[in-house]
Amino acid sequence: MKPFVKNILFCVIAILGDLFTSFMAYKLQLPCFLDTEFAVAITLYMGLIPGLIVAASFNPLMIVLLCRYTGTPFSFYDCLYAICGMLIVFVTWLFSRNKREFLYSRIMTVLYLLIIVVVSSVFSFTSASLLDTFVLPLFQTSTGFSAFDNFSEVMRQLKMGTFFSYLVPRIPLTVNDRLICTFAGFGLYRLLVKLDDFQFAKFRQTNITAEE
Repeated sequence: MKPFVKNILFCVIAILGDLFTSFMAYKLQLPCFLDTEFAVAITLYMGLIPGLIVAASFNPLMIVLLCRYTGTPFSFYDCLYAICGMLIVFVTWLFSRNKREFLYSRIMTVLYLLIIVVVSSVFSFTSASLLDTFVLPLFQTSTGFSAFDNFSEVMRQLKMGTFFSYLVPRIPLTVNDRLICTFAGFGLYRLLVKLDDFQFAKFRQTNITAEE
């Protein structure tokens, strides 16, 4: 398979994978989003640009899917949360781009993954809260799929301020989601690497047999 075709195929599979797991998390009302594990895997496996493509494509498609499923009118604002996914991809790439260091040992890999969890969590809940504080009022409407709306309203009644009323409820759920998606994404990445090794070994054995 040509590299360009392979890249496109893997990106499409990653988008579909994130759509499926995120939809199931929504339908089952799980305390997490499960919307970036495949984006993380593609970033680790293929690099920054494919990861950004997956993250940027996922969110609008997910909003369309949920709007069709629930009969809710489409809102462009919710598509802007793709920024959060793209920041998660960037953080993942930033701390894993040196694979020799990232995969130096199991302990080193786990430490890097935990750093990715912490930093990507901060980027995610901060960027989403900034969007809700400063950009949402410009649209005056959203699809209402956010799991934080009710909690945010309670926080505002406690006079916490708009930004912190959006930020505080996001922290535990986002950290939990980043733990699951980051380590699940790494597991998918290792699976892809093993698949590559298997195909290479099979290709090499075929060549040896042909030479004999």
